[in-house]
Formats: sequence, structure tokens, C-alpha cells
Amino acid sequence: MEIVSVSDLKLGMFVAEPDCPWLELPFALQGFVISRVEEIEAFRSKCRFVVIDRTLSVGDVYAEAKRERDPPRRAAPTPSVTTVAREKKVLRRPLPTVEIAELRTRRQRFLNFLHDLDDNDHARELARELVTVEPTFDELSGALQQTVETLEEGGSVDVGYVREGLREVLGSLERNADALTWLLQLKRMDDYSFDHAMEVSVNMMRLGSHIGWRKKYLLNLGFAGLLQDVGKTRLPPELLAKTEALTAAERETVHSHVANSLELLYEQSGLPTEVMVIVSRHHERWDGSGYPRGLRSDDIGLASEIAGLVDSFCAMLKDKPYRLALGHQEALEELYALRGTQFNTVLMEQFVQCIGLYPVGGLVELDSGEVGVVIQQNQVQRSRPRVLLTLDADKEPVRIYTVIDLREAAHADRRIARSLPSNAYGLSSRDNYLG
Repeated sequence: MEIVSVSDLKLGMFVAEPDCPWLELPFALQGFVISRVEEIEAFRSKCRFVVIDRTLSVGDVYAEAKRERDPPRRAAPTPSVTTVAREKKVLRRPLPTVEIAELRTRRQRFLNFLHDLDDNDHARELARELVTVEPTFDELSGALQQTVETLEEGGSVDVGYVREGLREVLGSLERNADALTWLLQLKRMDDYSFDHAMEVSVNMMRLGSHIGWRKKYLLNLGFAGLLQDVGKTRLPPELLAKTEALTAAERETVHSHVANSLELLYEQSGLPTEVMVIVSRHHERWDGSGYPRGLRSDDIGLASEIAGLVDSFCAMLKDKPYRLALGHQEALEELYALRGTQFNTVLMEQFVQCIGLYPVGGLVELDSGEVGVVIQQNQVQRSRPRVLLTLDADKEPVRIYTVIDLREAAHADRRIARSLPSNAYGLSSRDNYLG
């Protein structure tokens, strides 16, 4: 299968899927060989991209497929994102120097605290991995930002460099998945687009690894997570910031970001076709209620199902113009209620097992009123993790780090009342981890 622009359609190509519903097209068959120019024009009037199958195509198109089964879409790019990314060029508002220094000091204090927990190997391993993976995370984040800027300007990006950054992040996930979960919270700034893309990418790879995927399949998931919403950069900012219900026309405009993303990514040499397929389907839903094509169940593909589920979950954890952020547990419960309708039941259950009710780095409130951060999950009793207290029962900051292990008999009468969004009680994610 190969995704092509409708401008590149030729007689003899077998069109397997358009990026719009078949019902919008004047054809009796769904999947056929193009035999007339009028058919090409019909696709061009309604679609931007189609999926073709060269093995079912005829004439020159089939001959081309036999000569080279995996032809590059375009010549290798000349501009490279590598140099710019390594120079730490970023699109975000830079933090003041004083604030950066304060964050570094507090982060180091927290890392030292973790490392000094003599009775806990997990905390020491977490501290070591945080130090190891942070530079890689920063570099990948910078590469993502520069990639988006380059795509918006119509340039070519260094796909290989981004892939290498993802490979290193994947290595960290395999060594200690908790470290990246913490880092995503720690690095969260005030830029929804980039923070969301990084979080989706990491969690897609994490879920893929949980269900047994390896190597290039996980990298494709991570790549798609980084880029699947890049087309939103072409939407009007006032539309994305709207708090009222969208009109039908506005919903159609928002839905067009999928085609926008494909259009921006199509010219990039070296981007796997599998990534393009995930991008094109990550808003499809199990019951056919998604867009742009209303695909159902197995027609969506497991990788695209993973993308849609993780994207929805991560979006719930952040403030939107029309809704405040949900806590981890609340978001899971909302999604879990949609299993069997919008989301694959089996995949949903695997996702819950993968990330847990109270993940490392998540804020929780105890039944005593105290607030803390989960620093270690309990794989046997998931409702009783190890918690670092940050606020006392009166919601005042604690003066000294205090760790309680809810598994221990001394804390048998204490319970987690609820999970909290990262900005609960005026806490920022930086404060949650740095004290």
C-alpha cells in the first residue's frame, strides 16, 4: 500500500482507499482500477490523498512496482534540521535566566533526594535514568519544534535525525519507563502542541512495547505520535481557542487538519508509509464515528487505534479552552466507558494495565487531605503506591520531603481519594517534582 496525492493519480492505478468517505464519490465500487480520466477528476474534486495498491494496478504502474518495490517519494532533502536542533534553536518562549537557574537547583535537589533513599533501589535507578535521558529528551524536543517550523515553510527535514532521537528515547523506555513519564511532567511548559506531541509519542511507544511490539514498529508509532497533528498549524488560531460549540462548518475545518498533516508530510523523503497511514487514521473510531473516512473496527489498523486512544487520553490531561484538565484516573474512567464503542475493548484493557491507575509522576490526594506525587507503583496492589508528600492536609507546602509507602502496615488506614490534574491546588508540574 502507498499513499499518494490525488495530483499524482494515473490511469491503471488501483485505488484502495480515499481520504474521504466513499459515499461522497460517484462510484458503485469501493476499490478499483482507474480506467478513465473522469475518475481521476472525481477523486481530485473530493480528496487530497488516496491509498493505492501497486500490486493490483495495471500497465506502467504495475511495471514500476516490479522494478522497485519501495520507491522513494522524493529526492533526499538538502536542508537539515540536525545543525539547528543541536544549536538548541526552539520556538517556545525562553525562560528567564533566573528561573532556569532556580529550576536546575531544585531539580538537582530532588535528584539528590531520590539517590539518597538508601532503602529503595527503584528511586536510585530512577534518578540515574532521569540524568541520562534528559539531554536526549531536550534534543528530540528541539528537533520536533524545528521540524514543525520547517514543514510550515515548505522545506525538507532530516527524518533520520528525528528517528535517531526516537531510538534513544525508546532505549530509555526499555531501561526505565518511569523516568520518561516523570520527565514528560517535568518538562511540561505552556505550549500545548509540542508538549502534547512529545507525550503522545512516548506513550504510543510505551503501549506498543507493552503489547509486544519491537524495533521499527515502535519507532513508527513514535514518529506518528510526534507528527500526526502537525496539520493543525494551518488552522485559524481563533478556531482552536474557541470555547463555544463548533458549527458544522467549523467542525469540518478542524477535521481538515488530517489532510493538512498528510500534505505537509507527503514531500518528506524517508518517512515510512506506515507513519503516513497512522497519521491518516488516528481520528477514526472503532464504531465508525470517527473521521475523515468513518472506518470501523479492524479496518482502522492496530497502530492507528493506538494513536487514537493515546491521543485522546493525553488531550484529556491538559486544559483546553472549553474544558479543564482531568486527573489521570478520571480520564481513564471516561475512556474506559467508551470501550466497545469508540475504542477497541481489548486494546483499552491493555492500555489501563500499561499506564496504571496511579502512574509515577502523577499527583494524588489522600483521604487525609494531603497531596503527593507517586514515586513508585505497586505492581501487586496498584491502589497503594509509594507517595512523596508535597502539601499537608491544609494544602500548605511541606517543609521536608516525606515519603509514605501505602503498602506498609503503618499506613494501612490511609487511602488515595482521587488522582489530580498536574495544576491542582495551584501546583505547577515543576513544583510537583522539585519541592
